Amino acid sequence: MNRNIPIVQNLIRNLDTESLKNPEVVANLVRAIGLMRWVHYGMDPETGPETLYLNPDGIVAIGQTPDQIAKALVYLSDFEINSYCEIGLYYGGNFWFVSEYLRRFNPDIQCVGIDPVDHVSPQIWDLISESDWMRVILETSEEIAGSDFDLVFIDGNHTTPWLVNDWENVGRHAKICMFHDLQDALWPDVGAFWAGLNGPKKIEFLDCCPDRATYGIGLIHNAAGE
Repeated sequence: MNRNIPIVQNLIRNLDTESLKNPEVVANLVRAIGLMRWVHYGMDPETGPETLYLNPDGIVAIGQTPDQIAKALVYLSDFEINSYCEIGLYYGGNFWFVSEYLRRFNPDIQCVGIDPVDHVSPQIWDLISESDWMRVILETSEEIAGSDFDLVFIDGNHTTPWLVNDWENVGRHAKICMFHDLQDALWPDVGAFWAGLNGPKKIEFLDCCPDRATYGIGLIHNAAGE
């Protein structure tokens, strides 16, 4: 059980929106939930500036670099986002956190998480079940192919065939589509796929340790060129 989740939920719901537009405030909320241990080639997950915030295995954690996801969310807070889809959930911590954050700026938002395998923590399942605006579909993006969302976050299977499928099924139909792991050595297909995308505006959030180019978030506007 992650005892910080209700605390963070309360803060997201009650902090003033000016504070929630401060990337450092948002990054610290991510750190309060805790970070996922993720082994990178030649890199020890037990070292680095975020070591204190690593959660034990099995405890809800967020698989993001705090500064990257915080800056991406603060950027997104300026847009009208009434529908959000996240592909690839694992524990579900990131889906829950992003959904809660976006809802402060878009109170009518509807959020759906997509993953064919249920790794979602019971704690996150309870929070989703208590809401009438979050839901999870235990299928691939084929189940919702052609759906239009204001925002899609593609963070599922990181190999080219799946990236193509998720992009074609939902990513290209979204007003804004976000990708995870642009610069991570573990997932070279993501960076290559991202580099090949064209759109009116592409933004990258790449803050990381100076000695390790990890994770990386890319955001593309009007992906279908509509």
